Amino acid sequence: MTAPDLDVYKIAFLAGGHQRVVDTALVALVESGRVRVHAPGELAAAHPERRHPVEAAVLDAVGTQGHRSVDTIRWRLAGDDRLTDLGRRLAAAGLLRRTFRGRGTWSATRAGRQTLRRLAERSPVDRALDGGSAQLVALHGREAMPDPALRAAIFEGPALPTADAPGVGRRLRDARRLRSFDDPAISAHQTRNALGGAAAIGFIEGGAGDGGGF
Repeated sequence: MTAPDLDVYKIAFLAGGHQRVVDTALVALVESGRVRVHAPGELAAAHPERRHPVEAAVLDAVGTQGHRSVDTIRWRLAGDDRLTDLGRRLAAAGLLRRTFRGRGTWSATRAGRQTLRRLAERSPVDRALDGGSAQLVALHGREAMPDPALRAAIFEGPALPTADAPGVGRRLRDARRLRSFDDPAISAHQTRNALGGAAAIGFIEGGAGDGGGF
């Protein structure tokens, strides 16, 4: 398998593994209008067109209801054969090999590293990507995206409420005051009341979800 035989998703797997493939596909899907940014860090399917098995897998992970974060999409794609097949094909071509540090990962062979260097010097144009920045992400990671605002919109986590929101700061102070007492009569129930119920507890413990759920 030579460099011209590698599509953008094989390049992504060779350069950065499973997560790089997901990042690359999300950029391609957003830039082609098939996934939309519902809010920063929250992605929703907009069009069902699937040009590649990897894109089909990512669209399945995004789902048709609600929205998903990048972390949730990655979680849903763990072990998906449409992505892991890329590694097997690259290994069969002599570009990847298995390593067993941790739970077993892929690493580029000498031929694989040489291929990546050649690609970095003269990246092939994948016309299926609509001239977007997915090829850069495949080779160099999300930081290579030329549009930092779009990068942040896709990859930064959903914004959480801040302590400046009306009433939240006061509730936090009340909860800390209650917890500072040594009186055993002050129960967790009273602390939850000070915070405004289970929803506030969810906020404090990172309970803000990414909308669509699993």
